[in-house]
Formats: sequence, C-alpha cells, structure tokens
Amino acid sequence: MSSINSSSDRSLRHYELEEKTLNQLLELENEFRDHYNFAKKELTQQMEWANRLWVLTQRYILLKSTGPCCKYPEIYPAPAEDNVLLDMTEKIKSIRNSNCRIYASVKELRKSCIIFEQLCSQLDMSVESPFIMGDAFHKPLSFFIELVSDLFKYLHASILHQRYSSHLIEPSNLDAVAKYKSLIETSEDFEEYLTVGLTYCKCLRPKPIC
Repeated sequence: MSSINSSSDRSLRHYELEEKTLNQLLELENEFRDHYNFAKKELTQQMEWANRLWVLTQRYILLKSTGPCCKYPEIYPAPAEDNVLLDMTEKIKSIRNSNCRIYASVKELRKSCIIFEQLCSQLDMSVESPFIMGDAFHKPLSFFIELVSDLFKYLHASILHQRYSSHLIEPSNLDAVAKYKSLIETSEDFEEYLTVGLTYCKCLRPKPIC
C-alpha cells in the first residue's frame, strides 16, 4: 500500500512540475515576442540614425578632401566640419545607447530561460506524457528546450555583434556605416521562425494568407 502511495505521490509531483514548466514555456513565448517587438522598434530607429550617418559621413569626407582652399566653397553648402562631427557623434551615441537597451532586454530574457531550463532538468523525461512526448497538436518538450536555447543564443549573439560593430563607426569610415546598416536590417525569415516555431499549440498559429 505504501509503495502505491509513494508512486502516486511521485506522479502527482511530476505532473505539478509539468504544469509549472508549461506555464514558464508559455510565459517565454510572450517574453520572446515582446523582446523581438521591442528590439525591432529600436532597430527601426537605429536605421534612421544610420541613414543620417551615411549622409553625414559622405559630407565629412567631402569636407576633408576639399578643405578651406576650395576655389568654389558655395558649391558645397554643407555645415562646417565641426558641426558635422557633432551631429555624427550624437547619432553614434544614440545607436550605442539603443544597443544597451536591447542588451538589457536580452539579459532579462535570459533569467526566464534559466528558470525554464531548471524546471526541465527536474522532469523525468522518460515519462510518456503528452507534454513530454507531444501529440497531434503539440511538439515534444525536447523541441522547445532546443528552440529556446537556439533563440536566445541567436538574439544574444546578434546584440553582441551590433554593439561591437557600432564601435567601429568613425567619421571617415563609410564602409563601417554600410556594414552596420546591413547588420540591422530586419530578417523576415527569423520573424517567421519566431512567430511560428515558438507557439506551443498549433491552433494558436496565425492563419496563412492566401
């Protein structure tokens, strides 16, 4: 009798743990999407600053190449070199501050990922429950464990790359600005991967547009 009760208690604890893990997974779905939407807005603003930097960098290079000895200064109605540098400095600072905000969001996301990983590590993965094994409407838990890990690694690597690349932008380095613009372009493939892949129940997926 005691062995039956013990087995029943273990099963109860297991399914309670499954419920906690599921709730954390659903919470992660929202947090990943919230972070992505936040980062997307930040990068949209960054692209505006980067486009402005592109123009300012060309203007700065032109000013440096012509210098004060140009015979026809009226042909170049650009601001003085100091004003261009000041404008560029402000835009670069804004981009770097934006990356700091994105990085802070990624760090908060990591906390939730760790909780999910810890809960999963406590589960008995040999139990053939619908949550662990999956069913007609749900992928197995192992899929989401790997997906959460991959998504976080991608987002973390992306923001580290952005922070590093933003520090390569200099007044005379047009190539660095071009590379940064390319780096922060929106990836439709990743957005679809996040939206469709990280959805626990298939019935919650957005319907395809004909």
